[in-house]
Amino acid sequence: MKLKFQFSAVVSLTLFASAFSLSSAHAATCSTPQWTSSADTNTANLQAAINKCAGGNGSVGLVDLTANNGISTAVITTVNLASNLVLKVEKGFTLKGSPSQPSDGAMLVGDNVNNLTITGTGAIDGDGQAYWPSAVGKSNTARPKLIKITGTNIKVGSNFTDAGQPQSIVTFPTSTNDPNNALIIRNSPKEQLVIESGSSNVTIDGVWIYANPAKNSSGQNLAPNTDAIDIIGTQTANIRNCLLDTGDDDVAIKSNAGSVPTSNVNINHCVVGGGHGISIGGQEAAGNTIAKPGVSQVTVDTVQFFKTDYGYRIKTDETTKDSGATTGVNYSNTCMRSVVQPFLFTYAYASGTGGMPPIIANVAINNVIATGATTQGAIVGLANDLMGEPASGNNGIRMMNTTITGGSNFTVSYGELQLGNHSSVSTHLGTDGQVVPISDTGPTVQCPSSIIIPKQL
Repeated sequence: MKLKFQFSAVVSLTLFASAFSLSSAHAATCSTPQWTSSADTNTANLQAAINKCAGGNGSVGLVDLTANNGISTAVITTVNLASNLVLKVEKGFTLKGSPSQPSDGAMLVGDNVNNLTITGTGAIDGDGQAYWPSAVGKSNTARPKLIKITGTNIKVGSNFTDAGQPQSIVTFPTSTNDPNNALIIRNSPKEQLVIESGSSNVTIDGVWIYANPAKNSSGQNLAPNTDAIDIIGTQTANIRNCLLDTGDDDVAIKSNAGSVPTSNVNINHCVVGGGHGISIGGQEAAGNTIAKPGVSQVTVDTVQFFKTDYGYRIKTDETTKDSGATTGVNYSNTCMRSVVQPFLFTYAYASGTGGMPPIIANVAINNVIATGATTQGAIVGLANDLMGEPASGNNGIRMMNTTITGGSNFTVSYGELQLGNHSSVSTHLGTDGQVVPISDTGPTVQCPSSIIIPKQL
């Protein structure tokens, strides 16, 4: 009898735990907006659903976006997101931006929100093709963004359940880089997913973000300024399981003058195709010293690049807008194929003065293989501001266990590169440049014979 009671108790507890686990992973749908042929009506219906479902007291409301009324692509203008909300885009459904959005706004706006999740395996489309042609070859023209969020505890990607809990339904890199189970974010008129200054605890996991990566005969991007992910003035951001293929920076990590610095950014298990690669800058202006930097503690690991303009780039200059300090950057376990310039660290991103002397400090490159480069890389310091020289609090720029083949030499001007004695990089010394040998053992990263960038839909 006692044994029977114990067995029943165990079964009851097990069933309770299973039910609790299921309820924590799957939330009941609060609202499914109905779609019409009118962008204004769709916008109003979606906004009403968000307003209704935004949870209170820590509860989460689920807004489920799916095809209905014979409509699988619903056009909207701008909606405001909310706290304690899950916005789920179902497979086969596309939420699309109107070609007449305000140029200074975004299609999805989250302003000081908390506990917001955007998930699903459908598509969020900015209809950028309506905006790009007039911007080609021009300098940063005004166009709407696709998703712009300021807040805390922000989650974007298919690797979250409809209750906003972690799951794993898509991983990168793989032999095929199949994006079938990723959340698609595409074709923004300008930047695609922007985490604005003042945000914290951001996770982007399970996304395929793309825009036309092609250039015209003059070398101008046909989808200009379509950064995939911008992290600005943010404390703790994790980006993983991402496939990026755009017409500008694939990831841009920044901070603005007089605002919050960016720190603790971790990028791993991503694949990068067209675009300008993973960049820090050009704005790092929230901090100008190693003790108080504008960007710090950036770690990038297990990333593949194919035919990207740059691999890893840190760009700053002496202008008031851009000048700042970047420190504590680690790049590791990376494969690059046919990347035009695998590395660029520059103090001359833009011309002009007025800002504090820029700083790029404590950069470690480890276990990288880049084949088929056009230019192996460059360090571009300034005559009055040498880059990479070790000093108090600064270990310089250290490249270890790295092989780069193809193209012209890695040029070091007005600065210093510390290069492992078992690394293979062809270097050229420009004015006031030096390469200092350090100990390493050679690369061990295993790179695939090909890196697949899936065809855009």
